[in-house]
Amino acid sequence: MIEVRQVNLFELLDDVRKGLIVIPDFQRDFIWELKQIEELLNSVINGYFIGSILLLESSLDNQRFAPRLIRGVQQDQINRHGHNTIKYILDGQQRITSLYYSFFEPNVALSDDMNFVCKFYIRPDVLDIFGLLDPEDIVRRLRVGRELKDKLFEIYNSQYGVDIKYLPTIGIFKNKETFEAYINSNSSLTKSYVDKLREIFDKIQRYTIPVITLPTGTSDENIVNTFERINRTGTPLNIFELAVARYYPIGINLNTLKNRIKDRPFLDVLDEVSILKVMALLKDLEPKSQNILRLVDVQNSSPQVLAEFNNLWECAVGYLDVALDRVRRVYGAVKIKIGKKNIELIPYTTMIVPLAVMLYEIEKRGNLAALYNKVDLWYWSTVFSQKYSHAADTKSFSDVKVIQNWFANPQKKPDLTPNFDYVKSEMLKGARSSALGKGFYNQLILNNPMDLLTGQPITISECQVDHILPSSRFGRAADNIFNLTLLDKNTNQKKKDKLPSDFLNDCLLSHGNDTNSLIRTLESHYISAKALESLKQNNLDGFIQARGESFIGILKGKLTDN
Repeated sequence: MIEVRQVNLFELLDDVRKGLIVIPDFQRDFIWELKQIEELLNSVINGYFIGSILLLESSLDNQRFAPRLIRGVQQDQINRHGHNTIKYILDGQQRITSLYYSFFEPNVALSDDMNFVCKFYIRPDVLDIFGLLDPEDIVRRLRVGRELKDKLFEIYNSQYGVDIKYLPTIGIFKNKETFEAYINSNSSLTKSYVDKLREIFDKIQRYTIPVITLPTGTSDENIVNTFERINRTGTPLNIFELAVARYYPIGINLNTLKNRIKDRPFLDVLDEVSILKVMALLKDLEPKSQNILRLVDVQNSSPQVLAEFNNLWECAVGYLDVALDRVRRVYGAVKIKIGKKNIELIPYTTMIVPLAVMLYEIEKRGNLAALYNKVDLWYWSTVFSQKYSHAADTKSFSDVKVIQNWFANPQKKPDLTPNFDYVKSEMLKGARSSALGKGFYNQLILNNPMDLLTGQPITISECQVDHILPSSRFGRAADNIFNLTLLDKNTNQKKKDKLPSDFLNDCLLSHGNDTNSLIRTLESHYISAKALESLKQNNLDGFIQARGESFIGILKGKLTDN
């Protein structure tokens, strides 16, 4: 039966200190910043409601999840004597961690990002709490002189208009002994000041929080559903974290598996959920949430089931790396500078998931060249048809089925031919960093573009994407995909804001006045003779249309001759 009761703040925190209230291993780390903690503490000292806490009771002998102590709780403080259960925090980790850290003041950094101990000071006269990096800890950890410490105190004192060395921290209110020790050790405190502190102490000591506790017998399904409900507001758990909760009871620790692969290349562009999606596809399941949470039967924890899961995980991880490598090396999806940003030219990172499964199928069938050609056709047709702009999970499932069927039955070729009129119209209005733009730059890279000035191969890793007809003269219309190309950074610097008619003269001169040589260089950028004539006339619209026709014609040849 679900228990709901008002729990005294320090009864709750004392259970935290003893290790009776813990965090389930799958919960994310503490992420709150000082401002959020300040708001929480100010709510407490004013008696405001801070929300309820949701706990899950579990037997100590048969723990539901791997437990993790609240930040700042020391192992030697753990005291579970006389208890046969612990409670996991399902909702409220950030609040409980903030409260424990503030009142018990452990000598540890607040978070991995902050690096230093934080303390929370209270100005009783205005009932205001603020958090600061502890100057003492900064000096100690950085091993610098007291000059820095004094300087920090000067900065803090100037910022808050009070000497913080004489302000109490919120930690004095954790119990009567600590509070009285502070009062007795500060004989200079006025009676009115002490009375105010006692008023705050009494209010904090009486503060209660509504705590909802799910009983030990709560089913895994209900726990997962609870996570999904309580995380619709605030910081949501993703499906991977829900899967961690789902599979831990049968001996599968996804966080441990994740930590072993944190340096894998595919994690540069995808998250760990992609692994579970590939696993679902390998099991012939659509990679949606409900299937990701049912990759194995949680009622069956046999060694064989666990071994199959681990093998499937390793397979998915390996082929995600293989798929990303193919996207970068074979499909031209390098990182390149567009404007002021370095952008990875992957049109749809979601396509890497089904691609990984297709490449697994190819290796299983003997790495046949014909099968790679089929996957290449699928890849480019899908990119330029923009099929992965939405409903990627459904698309990936159906695409894998179609390609698997084509592998098994070569005569049953699916219709992968894009509507080229649609492709051109979309590219004419597409943003330069859109999926279509990235696909266009990929094709340019694979076409081995030559430098417009020197006629030599461009070093792709050092080039830039920029306008042919300059935006400084033609405005936003110049941002069209077909007015962009790959330029050597030195050539781009020399081109600057020159009109094409002027820059073409420079190019022709650098090509030794050899018109045919210049035409070959331009063709490597999909600039046809018709497009060249528009350039000579500085005709932006004519150039965009002509280059678009040239590119679509070449693309049509690539995607219809297979």
